[in-house]
Amino acid sequence: MVPGFEYVTYNDIDELEAMVEKIVSEQPADGKQGLAAIMLEALQGEGGIKPGNPEYFKKARELCDKHGALLICDEVQVGMGRSGMLWGYENLGVEPDVFTSAKALGGGVPIGAMCAKGAAGDVFGPGDHASTYGGNPLACAAGVAVAKYFSDHDILNNVRARGQQINDGLEAIAKKYPTVLGPVRGWGLIRGVEAISEDIPAGSIVQSAMDCGLLLVGAGANVVRFVPPLIVSEDEVKEALEKFELAVQKLAN
Repeated sequence: MVPGFEYVTYNDIDELEAMVEKIVSEQPADGKQGLAAIMLEALQGEGGIKPGNPEYFKKARELCDKHGALLICDEVQVGMGRSGMLWGYENLGVEPDVFTSAKALGGGVPIGAMCAKGAAGDVFGPGDHASTYGGNPLACAAGVAVAKYFSDHDILNNVRARGQQINDGLEAIAKKYPTVLGPVRGWGLIRGVEAISEDIPAGSIVQSAMDCGLLLVGAGANVVRFVPPLIVSEDEVKEALEKFELAVQKLAN
């Protein structure tokens, strides 16, 4: 793991404030150490489809401004339209100093990017930082093509509409099987439903869905994750929900 990070519970404001105070209070007199940045996902993907709390992110922004630190958002999974906004942080009413992007940025072509503003944008100069997935011509051409497709086909409206369809469908299924499924959460086309039965973990639900012809993936310890293509259609979502309900029904009976 990258050294220098201290970890706090996501969306816990008190714990975040306490950690920042601890770091600042231990700063040497020469000022060479201290709080450099707070780095967060706007929505935790692998952590279990946990959306950020706007008040938590507002506090993180305030702490960074107070102590001269950078607010950094990891947008690799939730960015590039996945949340229903182009960038996940746009759901939270704050703007980071730096955010990272990859995955969907190139539509499947390996690419990575870091966007920075203000003083943070002046840190790197030409040749300071090399990257295998940096600005090579193929990756950049793919990124431009993806951005153009977003603009020409109103992708974000489809993400929001299909995301709501998935959310409503999952909530209806969870209501029919309250001993198997719990809360539904997420944004846009990154949604999760909790597996609450000790006898039917998320992995079993994922496997049952695969047996029914639906590919899903787990997230965190007990969440079934839905991350369909951003161009998924209404009929395809309807079919996916039908197969998911059948998968849950097989396990519940």
